[in-house]
Amino acid sequence: MSNTAKEAARWALSKVGCMYSQAKRTHENIFDCSSLVARAYSAQGKKWKYGGSVPISMYEVYDDEFELLWPRTYAEIGKILGGSSVINLAKQRGDLQFVCTDSNTNRSNKITHVTMVASDSKIVHARSTKYGVRTDSISLYSGKICAVTRYNPACDLRIGMCGRRALELQKALNANGAGITADGEFGSNTRDAVLTYQKSQGLQQTGIADTELLKRLHLIESGQNEQSNLQNSQYVQVVGDSVNLRVGPGTEYASVGNVHKGDQLRKIDTDGWTVVAGKEHPCWISNRYIALQEKR
Repeated sequence: MSNTAKEAARWALSKVGCMYSQAKRTHENIFDCSSLVARAYSAQGKKWKYGGSVPISMYEVYDDEFELLWPRTYAEIGKILGGSSVINLAKQRGDLQFVCTDSNTNRSNKITHVTMVASDSKIVHARSTKYGVRTDSISLYSGKICAVTRYNPACDLRIGMCGRRALELQKALNANGAGITADGEFGSNTRDAVLTYQKSQGLQQTGIADTELLKRLHLIESGQNEQSNLQNSQYVQVVGDSVNLRVGPGTEYASVGNVHKGDQLRKIDTDGWTVVAGKEHPCWISNRYIALQEKR
């Protein structure tokens, strides 16, 4: 668990009882939901770029120092709302839940609220003018989760991310002839530039700026943050011939599909069973049928 994330959660908890106000969201000891999150991390030295120095929740989800734990891609955010199985993916202090509290919102990603995990059973958030900053059950918004993220400034960069790291990636790609706009938004042009660079370097062409690509562009040093990156971006490879993906950690849970020998899945958690990113929601797979490996 990141010490920065833990300290951000501690800072947010210290604001329990403070007033809620959108109009005064940057005033001392006054918050709305997104300013509580942004200012908690800013107090630990994090600098926000996309959406301003104190962004709102619909922008915070794309910040490139946070790893998207669910759904699989940024394009899928808001398409399906997650329940308890999604909440269980993000129970470390400092993890963020992005929530749809207004079914009539016109925001494309449906995000209208953000909370921070304070413990494995509680969230801390600036809830409303009625409640102010308070703690609630971590499952308060079950069935309304748009996305969950975890602070990890060493995570892979991918399409949909925005921020300081994406900007530095674009600049480095341009120094190698890419000719893309350096705006800090990892869009299709940046992905195509990553693919071109991967091809030129004899790397697997994924369009994702992983540790190896970032090293070659001198954006991280060899060994820098590698343990953090491995812990947060580890993959598993299926070794059973045809294996069930289940909605819970046991054979008594329903199967939601199958994977096959050689398939590669992103690992999220492990305890006898492993949670992997399924097509529409997280699924469980028995550890007997997988082998840990780094991303190809």
